[in-house]
Amino acid sequence: EQVTESLLSPQDSDTTIPIDETLQFNESLQSAHRGMDELIGSGTNILQGLRDQRVTLKGTHKKILDVANMLG
Repeated sequence: EQVTESLLSPQDSDTTIPIDETLQFNESLQSAHRGMDELIGSGTNILQGLRDQRVTLKGTHKKILDVANMLG
């Protein structure tokens, strides 16, 4: 009985798991992960906006060239 009790209640601080530190580290990792997801999402939206602007500018450029050709 004494052996079982000594195994269940560790006397050495090296055998304890720092749960609070582990939870805090995990929360920090999750927060960083969310931040990276938001950053990637923002980058994707910016890139799509630039693509849309490119299409608009190409269309405008074509119309200007068409008008210039009509005017001679």
